[in-house]
Amino acid sequence: MFRAKGMKKIRLIVLKSIVERVIRDLHEIGLVDIRKTKYEGLENGRPLAKFDEYSDELLKLRAIHSIMETALGKKNNSDRKIIDSSEALQKAKNLGVGDELKKLNQEISDLIEKIKSLENQKVIVDRVMPLKGVDFSILSTRTIGYRLGEVSAAKVSGLKSAIEKIGPTIRLITIPDSEVTLILFEKKLEEDIDHALGNNGFNDIELPQNMKTPIAAMEQIGAELKQCQSSLEKSKKAMADLSKANMDEVETLIRSLEVEADRAEIAANFSSSRSVYILEGWVIQSDYEEIEKLVQRYGDRVMMENVDFGHHEMPPTVLDNPKSVGPMEFITKSYSMPNYFELDPTVMYLIALPVLYGMIVGDVLYGVISALLATFLLSKFKNSYIMSNVSKIWLYSSIPTIFFGLIYDEWAGMTHFHLVEYITKWTGLEILHEPIYAGLARMENIIVLVGLSAAMGMVHLAAGFIMGAINEWNHNRKHSYAKIAWIGVELGMIFALGPQLGLLPAEFTMAGLVLLAISIVIIGWAEGIVGVIEVPGFAGNILSYSRIAAVGIAGVVIAELVNEFLIPLPEQGLLAIVMVPVFIILHIVNCFVAMFEALIQGGRLNIVEFRSKFLHGGGDVFIPFALYSKKL
Repeated sequence: MFRAKGMKKIRLIVLKSIVERVIRDLHEIGLVDIRKTKYEGLENGRPLAKFDEYSDELLKLRAIHSIMETALGKKNNSDRKIIDSSEALQKAKNLGVGDELKKLNQEISDLIEKIKSLENQKVIVDRVMPLKGVDFSILSTRTIGYRLGEVSAAKVSGLKSAIEKIGPTIRLITIPDSEVTLILFEKKLEEDIDHALGNNGFNDIELPQNMKTPIAAMEQIGAELKQCQSSLEKSKKAMADLSKANMDEVETLIRSLEVEADRAEIAANFSSSRSVYILEGWVIQSDYEEIEKLVQRYGDRVMMENVDFGHHEMPPTVLDNPKSVGPMEFITKSYSMPNYFELDPTVMYLIALPVLYGMIVGDVLYGVISALLATFLLSKFKNSYIMSNVSKIWLYSSIPTIFFGLIYDEWAGMTHFHLVEYITKWTGLEILHEPIYAGLARMENIIVLVGLSAAMGMVHLAAGFIMGAINEWNHNRKHSYAKIAWIGVELGMIFALGPQLGLLPAEFTMAGLVLLAISIVIIGWAEGIVGVIEVPGFAGNILSYSRIAAVGIAGVVIAELVNEFLIPLPEQGLLAIVMVPVFIILHIVNCFVAMFEALIQGGRLNIVEFRSKFLHGGGDVFIPFALYSKKL
């Protein structure tokens, strides 16, 4: 549980004549993480001969599949059966549906472009519709020209003045309540007209080709649009029908050729001579016997060696935790994975994160709300890897929240006695005459709460140092002593400061200072001056746990303010009915904020403070060469 699954490194020496069969069997058994090998005197690996052929056909099939998905408007992620590689390759080469789909796809693209063009033309014609009776096809002659465009109302007068200066034969036609302007002129004056229009903000309107009157053009565009849209629907339906009829076969071929391409490509990780391939990989210790059985089937044509490894070589990490620890394993995997030789922090997260969460929220009713909300989110996001795990963490954390709520005697910002008194006001039933017990009221015991938070920090960090010492014991004994010395620093601080705070007898002061000095000397010897410099900062690490008290008290203050000013009372009459939903919603919001803050702050203390004391990380992920992916 605290250690990753044991790994073995294997080396296979395979005759070239049977390598395809061996690759197929390894792929189907899916237990070996095959790694790149390189041996002096041997050739570097390369994919098997058929890889290029498989890749070419896959490229074509994926293009066809993409068209099919677009046509059907969905993705099909279901697993497909795998057929023989030769059969799949032949079927892929003879697949005729690809040409038909490409042709239909091109037709659809052309029709869409034409529809866009017609719609743009329609917008232009609609702008000049005030001139609906004008036949633009006869306006331009050998001697007469025209310009059609738009000019803002503010510049019309300036344009008129400029045109009048050019000559009296020019006609400027404007439309009331429109910026559309038509200008008729003698072609010999075209340069002067261009100059006048450019200086007065005239924007030309480019009419559709061969357009006569706007009315006729609108009718023609409408008819063409209708025809194109009808053709588009027919082409889309034809492509959807063709895709639906052939999707299963295409996906089967893709899946089959992907398998063969993967098998052909994996040989690039091997080393080879004229007659053999050499491959290496990692296998989980408990699966080693299955690999042995597979190899034995080939007799002397395949040899397997168990390769020794040490700290100089890093095996992949496969966490070994029960299913119930899954949500915390999600945290471990979300950050740098522990390497193979390090302890797995997952179980410590399972203990520490809910406890820190409970210390921060610390309210019985908020704990119940936390559990209910987590249960709702679990049902809502059961297929979401992130949200389902976060919801489970919230659910686990609701238990210590209720526990600490009982210790603090907090029930939505009230004590148990005040809550019962409040219920009595509404029901008239006198349940308690006096409090059952006196809780550790956070608002009245802030110093005690900060002290408890610091104590929690010391225990948490000490656990990290112990795990760090275990990690380093067989790797670097010197660093292991340093981790133990840091625990000495903690104890030295407690013994030295305890008497000053009235927590320990005065005799402990000198013992604490001596222990602190010895521990610092050991840290300096093991970690150098950098370790000694970090000692003052370590006090900051402990004090950072005071956020447990600070964030928790902030939630209490808000809850008490809601209770003081917004709590519904019987004497308020109808106002109380209005206040009930407001009162409940505010407490739920405060609970959610407290939950969120507790999750963030608890996560930070685990990841930043605790984890950094023992974990280097950088674990390599175990990815077996497998036909079907497995959850590890």
